[in-house]
Amino acid sequence: MLDEQRILEAIKVVQDPELQKSLVELGMIRDIHVQKGRVRLPLALTTSKCPKKRPW
Repeated sequence: MLDEQRILEAIKVVQDPELQKSLVELGMIRDIHVQKGRVRLPLALTTSKCPKKRPW
């Protein structure tokens, strides 16, 4: 079963490409939603003018 702690452990190796630090360490993962085996992770950018931000 998926829980928040296991998910955070799994994604802590994912790094911000500019800051070279974990997204978890930087506090960019604000909320984790698990529903029917699917995980949704809203990602907070480090700055609103983030150069890697994509327009959706």
